[in-house]
Amino acid sequence: MTTAERYCLTAFLADALTLARLSIGAAILWLGWMVGRAALPQAILLATAGWITDGVDGFIARHSHCKTRLGWIDFPVDVALTWAALLFLVMAGFLSLAPTVIYTLLAILGTLWFRKKAVLILFMRGIDLTAFFFAVRYALTYTLPLLAWLALLAWLHRQRLRRDVPRWLRELANLFSHPFHRDP
Repeated sequence: MTTAERYCLTAFLADALTLARLSIGAAILWLGWMVGRAALPQAILLATAGWITDGVDGFIARHSHCKTRLGWIDFPVDVALTWAALLFLVMAGFLSLAPTVIYTLLAILGTLWFRKKAVLILFMRGIDLTAFFFAVRYALTYTLPLLAWLALLAWLHRQRLRRDVPRWLRELANLFSHPFHRDP
C-alpha cells in the first residue's frame, strides 16, 4: 500500500466514523420511540460512542493528507446527534414536547437571524446540559464513560480550548450587544 493510498484510507475512515455518528443518532431516536425511559442507559452509552466518533474522526481527518468526502457534513451530523438526544428525552417522557418545539424554533430562528455557527452551538450546549442533567440524575453509572471522555478531550484540546472558547464567547457577546445588526 502506497503512502497516498494509506492517507486516502484514513480519510475514508474519518468519513465512515461521521456516518456511524449519524447511525448512532438514528439508534437513539429508535430507542426513545420503541423503548422509552427504560432505554436511558443505552442512549447514554450510544451518545458517548457518538461523541467519541466525533473526536476520533476529527483527529483522523486533520492528520490525513487526503481530503475527506464527508467533512462538509460533520457539523450537521453533530447537530443531528445533539437533537436526537433532545428528542430521545421527549419520547422517553423526561421533557414535554411544547417547550422542546419552542426551543428548537428559537434555535432555528436565532441561527437564521445571526447567521453564526456560535449561536447554534450555544443552543446545542443547552441540549447537552439538559441531557447531562437527566443522565447524571437517573443513570450516573452509565454517564461515567462520557465524563471520562470529556475530561480526556479537555486535556487533549486544552490549548485549542484556551484559544477558541474566549473567541467564541466574544463572538456571542458581540452578537447579543448588537442583536439587530446582522452580517451579510
